[in-house]
Amino acid sequence: MINLMPPDAKKALQYARSNASLVKWTMGCLVIIAAMGATVVVGDFYIDSTKRSLTASTAQTKKTIADQKLDKIQEQAQDLSDGVKVIVQVLSKEVLFSKLLQQIGNIMPSGATLGDIQLSNTINGAIDLTANAIDYQSATQVQVNLQDPKNNLFAKVDTQNVSCSDGAQQSSETLDSKYKCQITIRALFKDNASVTFLANPPEVSGSSQ
Repeated sequence: MINLMPPDAKKALQYARSNASLVKWTMGCLVIIAAMGATVVVGDFYIDSTKRSLTASTAQTKKTIADQKLDKIQEQAQDLSDGVKVIVQVLSKEVLFSKLLQQIGNIMPSGATLGDIQLSNTINGAIDLTANAIDYQSATQVQVNLQDPKNNLFAKVDTQNVSCSDGAQQSSETLDSKYKCQITIRALFKDNASVTFLANPPEVSGSSQ
């Protein structure tokens, strides 16, 4: 096909085509720039939002710690731990007190048995105990044996009461009817024995023949 267009028209057509292509590239670049700008804006918004969220979360955590008084809880836990240590010490003393029952039971004379034993309500460092005996002589021998210095237990032993009858003087269902006498004694510990055996133990009872 023979192009009969004048040279000026041909150049104008070429320029028009070049301009159209340039416009397309320009529009593409603008779109890319706009997309990049939008990405930066959205990224900044996201970073700022995340920063605010983390700040709020940190503040809430601090507030929660303050509200729950975790420091107080830690102090209470320490107090509880100290209390457990005290309990262990008291229990260990109570074990020693149980050994005291065995010692007193071994001191009982023939014909007598240990009945009840408890801390004195009126004299610090003393115990009140009862013993059952087959006769009056065996009952009074209980005091003699308890105050024997060889035992190294009591500084003073006083008889509070001795009672005998033809019937059984029983302090528990396990006692035999042969025990016709009962003696009540208050014994004051020696200082070293008091430290060893007393830790405010509860009332206990024991027997030994």
